[in-house]
Amino acid sequence: MRNIVLVTTLLFASACGNAGGASIAPSTPLVVVNGQAPVTYGQVTTGTPPLSTSTLPAQPEILRTNTSCRTPTASANARAAYVYTYGGGVRTPMHHVSIKDTPEAAAERDQKRREAASKLKAQTKPMSQKAMRKEAMAFAEGNTVESSRQIDVLVTETDAPVFLYLASYDSVLWNIQRAPGVTIDGIVVNSYDAGVIANGVEADRTAFISFANSPNKTCYVGGKGRAVPVEERVAAARKLNPSIDLRTRKEQWDEEYRDTRRFFRTNVRSLIGKHPEWILNDARKGSFQAVLVGSAPAEPFQAQPIGRLQMPSHIIPYWGTR
Repeated sequence: MRNIVLVTTLLFASACGNAGGASIAPSTPLVVVNGQAPVTYGQVTTGTPPLSTSTLPAQPEILRTNTSCRTPTASANARAAYVYTYGGGVRTPMHHVSIKDTPEAAAERDQKRREAASKLKAQTKPMSQKAMRKEAMAFAEGNTVESSRQIDVLVTETDAPVFLYLASYDSVLWNIQRAPGVTIDGIVVNSYDAGVIANGVEADRTAFISFANSPNKTCYVGGKGRAVPVEERVAAARKLNPSIDLRTRKEQWDEEYRDTRRFFRTNVRSLIGKHPEWILNDARKGSFQAVLVGSAPAEPFQAQPIGRLQMPSHIIPYWGTR
């Protein structure tokens, strides 16, 4: 269950202690395109240092959440990647509260903060638990804490600029890691819960689309895994249970296959501007920690520390512990 946040001044508040995000183990399998040879995280990169709750890695860059569904699309010479995961990743100190971003709501929140601060200052003794809850709920009513999980996007393609369309359900801190010579053409994050980009690109080539309490919720597009042929699903099912009766499943699976192919032919092509050359997801509709856009390098490249954080303006973020 998601907890109601009790907050007065948590905006990027540093927390005590050094515990932070977890590291991705070198043996972690990467998600690669269908048919590509398996590769592990350590074969591609030496890995990003884990994040600390006590140190914000970069001053956040807040991008205005626009009600328009217009987002950057891939340049004519770029190659595109579509990434989807329901959730997954490793723990980070990045949290946020989803807030509806309207002038009226902003003014009301500001007024409640001023009133709460004035009352706290006037107190001569600690507030009772009931009074504290009342003040906090006045500020955060209807909003919940979201925790972002880090997923590394390891880009090794150097023959052309790479456009990234990153989709998820849960809140993800997408950590973009470039091998030497890589150029990122643009990044779009499409998620149910608001996402964050680490090591991204210029604001005019970046966009955030999300559903939860977002002004552009009507622009949100649910993600899909790759289209799995019926024959492949039948073979997998019979491998688990040779005597399984699949008569009622084949028609459903065939329709799901056709629906997913339609999704990539129409929705994704219109969102990106061209058909993605990399479709990266877990066919089991599960989760993962890192994906590979390109080929495995001869030698792993040195990952860059997080030097840029970008996030949408309709959330109230904070860095530290919950």
